[in-house]
Amino acid sequence: MLTRKIVETTIGKGFADKLDEVVLEASEKLTFTKRQMVEDLGCANFLAAARLQKALRKLSIETPAQLFRTDPFSIVRVRGIGEAAMFVAMCILDHAQYNVQEWWGWKETNSLKFSSFKHNAIRRSTKRGKHDI
Repeated sequence: MLTRKIVETTIGKGFADKLDEVVLEASEKLTFTKRQMVEDLGCANFLAAARLQKALRKLSIETPAQLFRTDPFSIVRVRGIGEAAMFVAMCILDHAQYNVQEWWGWKETNSLKFSSFKHNAIRRSTKRGKHDI
């Protein structure tokens, strides 16, 4: 990616400053700026990152290891979490060198749409007495 100096001299200091704003900050170990999201994670959905941040705080997830130990059902049940937020979570796990497919627990193929997955997660939680967070 372009260095800060190049961005600052060509586009402007204001834009360069915005690239270095923290967009996801769940803890000291789980913090990413816009620039880090693009360079390290390979995704740039900053709104989804903000929604994921709220979910991570609600679930007290502070490290990629804790994220890996938390099943996707728990995260998806949080209000406001959708496909894009889950993609950001997957990018975080991939960057931390965790196996994303193992985290999801899929066997060989996945024939389930995300909307069905989220519906099943919410329905399963209401049966257990846990509603949307």
